[in-house]
Amino acid sequence: MNLLTAKLGVDTAVSTQTDLRVAYVLQNAGVDLTAEFGQMILIRQTVHGLEQRGHTVELLNLQGREVVAYPNLADLHQQRPVRLGWSGKRPYQRLEGGLRRLSRTLKLPYLAGFDSRRFYEACVHELPNYQICHEYAGLLSVGAAYACQQTGTPYVLTVDADLLLEADVMGTPLTGVRRRAAQWAARKSYQLADQIVTVSEPTKENLVQNWGVSAEKITVIPNGVNLDHFQQPVDTSQVRAELGLGDAPIIMFVGGFQLWHGLDKLLAAMALIVPVLPEARLVLVGDGPARTFVADHIRRLDLEKYVIVTGFLPHDRIPHYLAMADVVTVPYPQLPQEMWFSPLKLYEYMAAGKAIVASSAGQIKHVIRDGENGLLVPPGDVADLAQACLQLLQNAPERRRLGDNARQEAAREHAWARQIERLERVYEAALRQQP
Repeated sequence: MNLLTAKLGVDTAVSTQTDLRVAYVLQNAGVDLTAEFGQMILIRQTVHGLEQRGHTVELLNLQGREVVAYPNLADLHQQRPVRLGWSGKRPYQRLEGGLRRLSRTLKLPYLAGFDSRRFYEACVHELPNYQICHEYAGLLSVGAAYACQQTGTPYVLTVDADLLLEADVMGTPLTGVRRRAAQWAARKSYQLADQIVTVSEPTKENLVQNWGVSAEKITVIPNGVNLDHFQQPVDTSQVRAELGLGDAPIIMFVGGFQLWHGLDKLLAAMALIVPVLPEARLVLVGDGPARTFVADHIRRLDLEKYVIVTGFLPHDRIPHYLAMADVVTVPYPQLPQEMWFSPLKLYEYMAAGKAIVASSAGQIKHVIRDGENGLLVPPGDVADLAQACLQLLQNAPERRRLGDNARQEAAREHAWARQIERLERVYEAALRQQP
């Protein structure tokens, strides 16, 4: 039970089971709100889950030089511009335009100062209408944090990755003034947050050890899965026919193609599997920045006959492809830093009841227990990855056992409904911290 703020006209004890008004905010401009992968799945499922629990949620996002409120993510045509302060006036916009052009000419780093000011003004205007402000952390995003401080709004921050560390691992590190600005913005957001939600234990440990955040205000809520979406009966014959797979045993990977996903290791493992089980096929479902990297490896290893790359698929098609897989993989390599993320694909595999072969890294090793609900292999070990896949391809009862155990655990621990209940407790803690 909490006492909600008097400024909202609520003077009786209420539970977070009742209708809270939540501003879910996302400062970073240029985010594709229609995307069916990555952060937008997390955001969309969080908003939908909160609404199912009876809460009212609006998403506030920076779009160009406007801040737009979306009351319904299922219909993005329902939107309204949010009132700005000085940043919405023509003199400010002229000044901004001139300074932006000068910055581009001089090749100065982008520091998001104008964006943060605009978002701050919008949030100061809007937040008195809400009981909670929940931000999905972005690089150089401090507008909402300062607005919550100004308005006395409880501030919850979701940190699903250390964005500076992620840039380092991807080989595109932030440097110089931009890095220092990003470090300052991250520290300020962490400092002003009443509660922080992370998606993995490594993320929490990183915040505590490297950013000095108090462990007491961090809650780990891993990504979840829509169980119904992955547990409906599926006729796989049509998809198999479309891909020319016949009755071939199938190893599968689903996800965005990123360099850190270890697809080169999976392809190298496939090259070891083919001589032993030539009828096997590897289906890579997805697309992404590493697509050319993957294609080059397929050619180099002479795997064109054995590997199918589907390209991007709508999220509602993924269950149809997963249903035909015999073995699914999370083949992360050995990374220079501990993994910080919570792979959505892992929980989708589990919900679909699939036999999983995964690298023993990061959050994965806290979810998959070797020999119980999947098989774990050392990160980057091609021989062990190939052997684990072969072992399961040749043992249908073991595949069913591991898949059944994974499905049961997904229902018990990783359904979105379960994660939303955990998030409500975070909101309750943030509300209790207000005077």
